[in-house]
Amino acid sequence: MDLDKYKKAWDNQPEETNMVSKIDIYKMAHSKSSSIVKWIFIIGILELIFWASINLFFTGNSYAEVYEELHLNTIVKLSVYFHYVAIVLFLILFYKNYRSISISDSTKKLINKILSTRKTVKYYVYFNLGYMVLANIVVMCFIFSDLDGLIEYYKNHGINTPTDKNQLLISLIIAMVIMLGFMFLILWLFYKVVYGSLLKKLNKNYKELSKLEDLN
Repeated sequence: MDLDKYKKAWDNQPEETNMVSKIDIYKMAHSKSSSIVKWIFIIGILELIFWASINLFFTGNSYAEVYEELHLNTIVKLSVYFHYVAIVLFLILFYKNYRSISISDSTKKLINKILSTRKTVKYYVYFNLGYMVLANIVVMCFIFSDLDGLIEYYKNHGINTPTDKNQLLISLIIAMVIMLGFMFLILWLFYKVVYGSLLKKLNKNYKELSKLEDLN
């Protein structure tokens, strides 16, 4: 009889061990996920401060003078404000994602929240990259449409420009493509390193929780 009890206890041991393991995995994944989403929110705030600092820097820069003389101040300011509003809206979504993760969530709910956060971050990255390119192209198109005003500005500031407008236009387009390409690369690398690493960790938690859900 004692041997039978021993065998029964031995047979039950793996199941109990697995149960403890599942709970531990869930708690660890929950803690990591919450921490990652929190860092996404914090980095988003720092990024907003960075863009605000950049715009303040350009306010007193020669670019502001160009925009002033070419009557582009309004469109540039609207573009900047729209960017701020969009970033703030994404920050609100990041914060809501962070606050929504609860210790009482089921595995399935936590998986869905991780997927939701991952989508939000991807949309945020795509938006910023796309908006940076689009906003600059729109502003440059307005500048190209008033080459006479631009040439006058260059002359007033002692900047040599090609006498041929077509040559000037080609030079500006080449400069714009190089500048946008460089800016896009820098921004893409930043998102790849910072948000990419966070999403990689979040995806790892998602896979662990998915395996855990499959076992249930």
